[in-house]
Amino acid sequence: MRSTALPEAGACGILTPAMTFRTIALFIVLGLPCRVFGLGPHEILLLANADSVDSVRVAKEYARLRGVPEQNLVRLSMPRELGRAAAALKPADFTRLIWLPANRQARRRGIEDHILAWVYSVDFPVRIAVKPEISIQGLTFLRNRLPDPDEVEKGTYASPLFAGPLNIAGKAHESQTLDVLRLWLRNEMPLPSMMLGVSGPRGNTVEEILECLRRGAASDGGMPEATVYFGKGRDIRSTCREWQYGTARRELFRLGVRSAVAATPPRDADDIIGIFMGAANVIPPRGRYLPGCIAEHLTSASAVFHSDHQTKLTAWIKTGATASAGAVTEPYSNWKKFPCAHVYVHYARGCTVLESFFQAIRCPLQILLVGEPLAAPWGPKAEVSIGGLGTDPLAGTVALTAEVSATNPVELYGRIVWLVDGRPAAEGRRFEWDTAGAPNGVHRVRAVACRTGFIRSQAFRELEIEVRNGGE
Repeated sequence: MRSTALPEAGACGILTPAMTFRTIALFIVLGLPCRVFGLGPHEILLLANADSVDSVRVAKEYARLRGVPEQNLVRLSMPRELGRAAAALKPADFTRLIWLPANRQARRRGIEDHILAWVYSVDFPVRIAVKPEISIQGLTFLRNRLPDPDEVEKGTYASPLFAGPLNIAGKAHESQTLDVLRLWLRNEMPLPSMMLGVSGPRGNTVEEILECLRRGAASDGGMPEATVYFGKGRDIRSTCREWQYGTARRELFRLGVRSAVAATPPRDADDIIGIFMGAANVIPPRGRYLPGCIAEHLTSASAVFHSDHQTKLTAWIKTGATASAGAVTEPYSNWKKFPCAHVYVHYARGCTVLESFFQAIRCPLQILLVGEPLAAPWGPKAEVSIGGLGTDPLAGTVALTAEVSATNPVELYGRIVWLVDGRPAAEGRRFEWDTAGAPNGVHRVRAVACRTGFIRSQAFRELEIEVRNGGE
């Protein structure tokens, strides 16, 4: 189906009905680099455990790195015994402590309609105490609706975001960004999420987590000369998904990304962008992990942090990976519950880590995804500039214009969305209004440009704005 057949509303976040906006005027240009994303920073709800210093610190640092609007950072109060990865959260507690207050804050702040994913900071429980257990991300994905236990156990739940393939002869669907997927799914759209890191016993240090996030931010648009290493061995954890390698490798070759099949990457490998293997206990190879690297080792307990059984996914983060994945409970060697090899294909087409993961997991109910969700090494490069700025401070009628320049002139950025203090305000290249009667003070205005097509990468520029219309 041609991209021109897509519905028009919601390309970079669905706008709310007409709003009364606070008036703004230019003060300074922020120090945020102009980066390109599939999923945009304004489209995530960033959750921090307000009772954990580390959780708030990591969330605030991530917001600074990625330009997540202040309105999108929500602090939730978690009892001490639940503010750790090893804890199990009852469904009623998830509803009371996370689901209801997070959604209430999003509605109150006027950002609910354009949120496409949640991002958990550190010091949250990772599993939900039901039978069989599911991950906190599984319950988030289902929008707080408990799944059929039999579908969880057998892995027969079918994610509407999964893009295939289902078997060696099957074909995968085209990669798409979350805003495009929501246009198709509408009210059936699930809520993907990731966790920035896991600290505490068997986790990473806060500094390791922050370094992981910095690596992710540094990966954007790098178009790396890199290799994805697919592991092959006799372990059922490996053999259960080796059938996926052929189609994924052919597509990666077509996209100009190298891949290799071996038990482990060569010791001197200096180009690792992916490690995809299966083993209970691993020592991550000591090669050079490029910014944006996704590494994981399908096994039963890699996200079971209340036990020292098997190697944890955090070992990959410590070694240099930007993202990893693991099960929070016994999933058995069911490939549908883990990322499939096509995760790297979605990634190489320009999707973010989070978008790539969720298009590659058929049954994402027991999985924990950890790392930097917005990393996009193969995202296109573009710059947004804002014009029409007058004297400082501004008053009266204000008219701002946005222009986009892309490295590849074929790439079209046909939609501009304006946000004021993190809330959708207008669409179009020109943003004009009368500032009379608006409150004085400093505000933030962001112009987000969205590329056309199924992978609607975004670039943005944000300014700090001061308005002064007289009075106090």
